[in-house]
Amino acid sequence: MKIEEAQEWVKEAWSKSEKGMSKLVELASLVEECGELAEAIRKIEHGKDCQIDIEKEMGDILLSLITLAIRYDVSLQKAFDKTMESVKKKYIVK
Repeated sequence: MKIEEAQEWVKEAWSKSEKGMSKLVELASLVEECGELAEAIRKIEHGKDCQIDIEKEMGDILLSLITLAIRYDVSLQKAFDKTMESVKKKYIVK
């Protein structure tokens, strides 16, 4: 699934949901999901838990990010394209 398709899917899914959160609550959700990923990685790196699903944690972050992008009418494809150009100019040796 491409980024644009993911944004459309999430937009459609949320339109069918009764879950209504403010933008600030959605931001807090993104931060919470990032914290859960950090905790999972910390546990793995310290050999404490091999049952952690990092893919799920990253998927949760992606969903939260897509949700915020929709709320602020941001195309994540355009945002990533801008970032790629910036990275190419700053860090990629020609």
